[in-house]
This record gives sequence, C-alpha cells and structure tokens, in this order.
Amino acid sequence: MRFTVNIIALCLAVAGAKSEEVEDKCPKGEIACLDVINNSFCIEGIALNNPMDATKEELVKCVEYDGMSSKLPGATKYCRCPGCHSAPINAVIERLFPAPCS
Repeated sequence: MRFTVNIIALCLAVAGAKSEEVEDKCPKGEIACLDVINNSFCIEGIALNNPMDATKEELVKCVEYDGMSSKLPGATKYCRCPGCHSAPINAVIERLFPAPCS
C-alpha cells in the first residue's frame, strides 16, 4: 500500500512539474549559422575541453573551409549566430565574439 501511495505521489509530482522553456536564439534564416551548426563537433571539442583557453583563431578554423555555406569571415558567423549550441558552448562563443558584429 505504501509503495502505491509513493508511486501516485511521484506521478503527480512529475505531472505537475513545470517544464523549463529554453529560448532558441539561433537565427534560422541566417545562412552563416549553417556553418556554425554543421561544425558543432569541431566547436564542441574546443569550447568544452578548455573553455577558458579557447581562442578565436581555433574556433574560426572550424567554420572557414572549402565548400562552406557562407563566405562571411568566421568571427562574423559566430557573432551573428550566438545561440546555436548548448549553454556552455554559447557562453564561450559570446565571450570571444561579442556583438556588435563586424
């Protein structure tokens, strides 16, 4: 009986929990953001392994390559696409490539 009461209480707690809404700040119509989104593996490796040691030059190399979607400079791509990754990665991008964009 106690187990049943605990299960019901758990179900009510889960059902009543308010889910946190995360605002998507990634501009969907910006072509430059495709390069930022499509190269997340490279970006994550730099931004998550050593967030305080990450450099602009390292991150720019991730989004400047042959066949890229946008011909904009890498720094401009990051600046125009500030919310296209998880919070820790976005924090590194926003620190290294703050607005206003060049």
